[in-house]
Amino acid sequence: MDPAQVIDLTGSSDNEESVAMKHTKIKAIGDYIRNRVAGPHHAETIRVEDLASTPSAVLCTKQTQLYSTTRDRGWACGYRNCQMLLSSLISLPILNTVPQVIELQQMLEQAWSAGFDPDGCAQLGRVVNTRKWIGATEIYCILAHLGVRAHIVDFHRATGANGTHPALFTWIVEYFTSGSKDERGLTNKHPLYLQHQGHSRTVVGVEMAEEGVSVLVFDPDVPVARTPTRFLLSHTKNAQQYQIVYVDSEPHNVAQIPKTISSTRIP
Repeated sequence: MDPAQVIDLTGSSDNEESVAMKHTKIKAIGDYIRNRVAGPHHAETIRVEDLASTPSAVLCTKQTQLYSTTRDRGWACGYRNCQMLLSSLISLPILNTVPQVIELQQMLEQAWSAGFDPDGCAQLGRVVNTRKWIGATEIYCILAHLGVRAHIVDFHRATGANGTHPALFTWIVEYFTSGSKDERGLTNKHPLYLQHQGHSRTVVGVEMAEEGVSVLVFDPDVPVARTPTRFLLSHTKNAQQYQIVYVDSEPHNVAQIPKTISSTRIP
């Protein structure tokens, strides 16, 4: 359907055919809005195991699926990064497939209805079929609704020269290098959700090269490529604060997941 197309729902006839046609047109408009605002938009995907790796890279679990689409650029990065995180959990019985954006919006509202993050609920209100931005606390709620225990780490101020965040880099490196890896650098670690003011990305690993450490990220607003973006320490000065969301590998009973969200602050 062309976004500029006008659908006439008026008409003087009240016969059954006219009424049925109106209902059909109304449904078509509803389907179009749902697709346009929160649908899949034929996102490009690639698996972490298909990335071009280097001997110095340490990557997250191989089944992680990376999502990218320019159709919802500017508002849906949180949902797309949530999809990447959930794809790494696809082997759990709670997930048969990675939810679409509209389904994630519904899950968020259901989590709020169950009592998770009442402050966030009051602030955002309704999100289904909207383009409202979401952040780390909303990701926590979506995951909690699915029985996944998430944790938030706040890097609330710069810890290095020129406004950089070496504490953020140290935490990420320790996270990915704390276990074993195969010959391609793949581990059993889940990717990380990385939030800063106005945008979020997915951290898929680190690269430990002679010239320094790079954090390997995927940005859902950028077309998928076989090489992740290298996020350098010098780049961290572009934001005053960062948040990370990471998840437990084992599913939890939803009732055991805290409804009030807290975070670990570093430093």
